[in-house]
Amino acid sequence: MTGNFETIPRDQTLDLAVELMLSNKVDHILVIEDGTPAAMLTRRKALIACYKTDASLSDIPISGFSRGLETKVGPNETALIAVGKLRRAKVNCLPVVNGMSIEGVVTKDDIIENLSNITSDMIEEDERKDEWTA
Repeated sequence: MTGNFETIPRDQTLDLAVELMLSNKVDHILVIEDGTPAAMLTRRKALIACYKTDASLSDIPISGFSRGLETKVGPNETALIAVGKLRRAKVNCLPVVNGMSIEGVVTKDDIIENLSNITSDMIEEDERKDEWTA
């Protein structure tokens, strides 16, 4: 899970969201309404909005995007559950929600990195076992 994530108020326009995504090198941003998470805005959704409206980014309101977190994961759910939710929803990231607050986001990259660490640890452990028996 990544504890650092960007947010944007629902009353802003898409130009600010895209600026935040680009400057922070992220593909998603959480939309906040009345202090609570209202939606996840992704790079893909931003591109679709630009294509469908043929408007400038500053003319596309964030409020025009649907409300609700389509898919989310709890802080105590396993990485395997997160992978299943990512695949079913066909998204690249999930907000980690505890009650009404967001604790972070889990991305495909987080899972790949975690898997890579697990695999490396297993290989190193196997190599140490060989040393013990030799």
